[in-house]
Amino acid sequence: MRRIVPPMIACVLVGLSAAPAARTQDPAAPASAPAAQAYSFSTGAGILFFYVRPDRTADFEAVVARLSEVLDASQDPVRKQQASSWRMFRSAETVKESAIYVFSFDPALPGADYDPVKLLAEAVPTEAQALYEKLKAAIVRVERMGLARLR
Repeated sequence: MRRIVPPMIACVLVGLSAAPAARTQDPAAPASAPAAQAYSFSTGAGILFFYVRPDRTADFEAVVARLSEVLDASQDPVRKQQASSWRMFRSAETVKESAIYVFSFDPALPGADYDPVKLLAEAVPTEAQALYEKLKAAIVRVERMGLARLR
């Protein structure tokens, strides 16, 4: 997994969040999302947008750093493959009083779950509740978007 960086591409990707295909998810329920809003991408690529309270970015980034560590340390071939194509960005601008983080998956493994809460619960079950509470307090909303390659 790569560390969070604020390149210009993140700003472009953030503009996609207004697209009609984006689905908004309540941050209070990411681990129990219905199948239609699960964090999987059958199209082979996808993006998650995390709108984070500006005063909670350090908490969000601490959880993301822990997620990076557990994925990098995983011996599970599926998790290793997920980590190899998982990119994380932070927007250089705030939008509607939120810091925006963009997780891109290209390629995304069809059927693989990219839900950070589920991945943390699987890898570090004794830490999962505390990490979830940090995320819940930091996130305003989450949007998921499956992408279809044009070329």
